[in-house]
Amino acid sequence: MIRKILLFFLFFVLIFFTGIFFIKISVFAPTKNFLITTFVPANVTPIIVPTPIIIPTSPPKKNNSVGDTSPWGVATQIGEHTWTMKVGEDSKMATAAEILKAVNDYRQKSGSQILVLDNKLTAYAQSRADFFYSEDKLDSHVGFINFLDNEDGFNKLGFSQLGENASLGYQLNGVHLIEWVYAGDDAHNKNQLNNSWDHVGIGVKGTASCLIFATGKF
Repeated sequence: MIRKILLFFLFFVLIFFTGIFFIKISVFAPTKNFLITTFVPANVTPIIVPTPIIIPTSPPKKNNSVGDTSPWGVATQIGEHTWTMKVGEDSKMATAAEILKAVNDYRQKSGSQILVLDNKLTAYAQSRADFFYSEDKLDSHVGFINFLDNEDGFNKLGFSQLGENASLGYQLNGVHLIEWVYAGDDAHNKNQLNNSWDHVGIGVKGTASCLIFATGKF
């Protein structure tokens, strides 16, 4: 009888601490995994955590390369939302269609669902790429956040969750842009591989690119 009581007590203790373990995992996993977007129910105003942006830089010219020891192909964070990377140029800049194929091929290799191109997202992504090209700089997502918060962006685009990846620099083909540049740091890579995304809009202008990821279409 005493043995049965001890076994029951040990079983209860095991269940109790196992429950605590799983609660901790579910609570702390988002922070540990650096999730880009916070999930909220569809009937609640969505919360957007801005995604980082990358500025690929050109290879150093011969006359100014002396003393430059920064590594090639390694993303280095230079601001809260900004990374830089030393990369070379391809013969031409990727088209939106080539970037879509590259990101979907990359996602499939990683076990994520493919992204469906959306016309509204594409139009907005193109406007962002046009802006980056005309200004010759990125804006740390200021325009993106303002569009969502102050210009009814969620309803205009028709999605409850949205994220942005953007780059400006030298011309790159689709695979190099996705698998070298955007995969160069953990934050961007997780954003473009995030399995919650199911739609995307892609804009390209000159050497500027913008990908607007989305889910929760309504």
